[in-house]
Amino acid sequence: MVVNKHGSFYLRSGWGTKIIQAVDEDEMIFTPANELRAVDNIGLGRVMVKALRYWADATGLTIEQKVQGGIKEEKTKLFELIDAKDRYFQRPGSLLLLHRNLARNEEDATAWYWAFNEFDKQIFTKDEFVEGLHYYLAVNGMTIKKAAVDKEFNCFKNTYLSDKKFDIKTAVDEDTYPMLAPLHLLKLNEEKKFEKSSLSKADIPLLVLIYAIAMDNQEESENGGQISIDKLMEEKKQVGKYFCIRYSKLIEMLVEAENKQLLTLNNNFGNRHIEFADIQYAQILNEYFAE
Repeated sequence: MVVNKHGSFYLRSGWGTKIIQAVDEDEMIFTPANELRAVDNIGLGRVMVKALRYWADATGLTIEQKVQGGIKEEKTKLFELIDAKDRYFQRPGSLLLLHRNLARNEEDATAWYWAFNEFDKQIFTKDEFVEGLHYYLAVNGMTIKKAAVDKEFNCFKNTYLSDKKFDIKTAVDEDTYPMLAPLHLLKLNEEKKFEKSSLSKADIPLLVLIYAIAMDNQEESENGGQISIDKLMEEKKQVGKYFCIRYSKLIEMLVEAENKQLLTLNNNFGNRHIEFADIQYAQILNEYFAE
């Protein structure tokens, strides 16, 4: 578990593209010995470059490897797909997949994992978030000052919610707009409390949802197994948690997936589950990005 490894620099609009461009040019770019060159090539300050290195791994775009000569950023399949098809992150599926990777990353994105998997409040104040995360870290053996957890909340919040009005003409240039704000997963309600928003069918591309379900339950999906709807909704690191999707909306999308022969839905009372089809679910993203 980690806190503040990002140096309080939240994931900003344009940073996904900067990661892809930097690693495409040099997979060793984040090696400490290359720091000055990274600053020149990426166009960010030294501390921000360190934050970019963190976000590259935390979002699942790269896997950091220690090799002879420094640090190598190994490109993931997601990196390759986005690089080829959506390097400016204009597709909602690209952002949803980065969010999924953060929300499932208990080790390196602990606050994001905790917020969407452990924290049971839909509506909350900053104090409630900080108190809850501070307690969770303590229970799991991590002694940390509450002030550091306060900073972690600010970074978490700023990943999804901007204090400023978005201006498409300047956001990418200024790198100040939250990269994941277009997902509308977090909002400030009329009572000035934070609220996790439920995503709907219109917010989640069907192929991205089915890919996520299959990869979250890889053993079952690779062997034609089945998964209960309750597990998808209620268990940690499942779509019901990190996509904040309602039961009825999930069923609607699973019906559509069945119509497209992506799976079989059994929605009988007392026996609600899906059965995976004999297809390569790991390749579904290729189809999504080819659309």
